[in-house]
Amino acid sequence: DNAILRHINLQAQKSNGYFYKYSNNELCKNSNYAGFIFSSGLKFNKIDMQFDLSGEYSNCKLLSGLFLTSNDHQELKTKFNHLVPNCKSHQNIRNVLESKSKGIYQGKIFVKNIAQKTDAYQLSKGLILSDESEFNSKPELEIYADDVKCSHGSTSGNVDENSIHYLMTRGLNKIQAVKLLVNGFLSDITNQIKSDTIRNFIEKKLIEQINEYKNN
Repeated sequence: DNAILRHINLQAQKSNGYFYKYSNNELCKNSNYAGFIFSSGLKFNKIDMQFDLSGEYSNCKLLSGLFLTSNDHQELKTKFNHLVPNCKSHQNIRNVLESKSKGIYQGKIFVKNIAQKTDAYQLSKGLILSDESEFNSKPELEIYADDVKCSHGSTSGNVDENSIHYLMTRGLNKIQAVKLLVNGFLSDITNQIKSDTIRNFIEKKLIEQINEYKNN
């Protein structure tokens, strides 16, 4: 009860390895969990996470910002089980994909019949930089309570050409413009890290990945 946990998962180097992680978490009364997932990509990387909100007024947040290139395969599967009343969960998953990379997100929110006053939010976004990249998203809601606030959404698409054109009229070339927009897309995740030291460290790693785009 009343526990607070901040968990940051950073895979900072490229690898041709295969990785699978399963994480099972239980949140008791008034507990607060915030998890962040950042990855530069593996040949195969799958993270499977389950969160059981079993104590009232528990709060669970999961955020992910990925930049995937050159045949990277990243899967994220989540299940949030709201088992008691008055709990909150928040998911924000963002993938940037280029050069034959593949991102997969499958997220489920389950709300038990007694879990009234549940507040659950789920969003996944894919920013596709290459015609050879692929982003698959499967959001799910399973709700048995009637007094809840639950929402989910999923979008994917290319970089906005109007935004690129605007930045190019301000003196940037096209690659620089794309990099700036990618950084803004992922900063929605990094900005939610409260520690300045950790946030700056993560932002530096992401910028290193973004600067590899088009080898420039």
